[in-house]
Amino acid sequence: MSDDILHIEASRSMWNGKAKTLCGITIPKPETVWFAWLSSKPRCQACESANRGR
Repeated sequence: MSDDILHIEASRSMWNGKAKTLCGITIPKPETVWFAWLSSKPRCQACESANRGR
């Protein structure tokens, strides 16, 4: 991803592989991170607050 921020995926299209994140952006070819807490990349604050609000 170009902005090097970890987003939380809300859904993924089975037709084209695009992922929609909790903060509302669509990522064309998302990179999957299995253990996000081990990553040194910053996390998206909007995704984290949306995840807490679920």
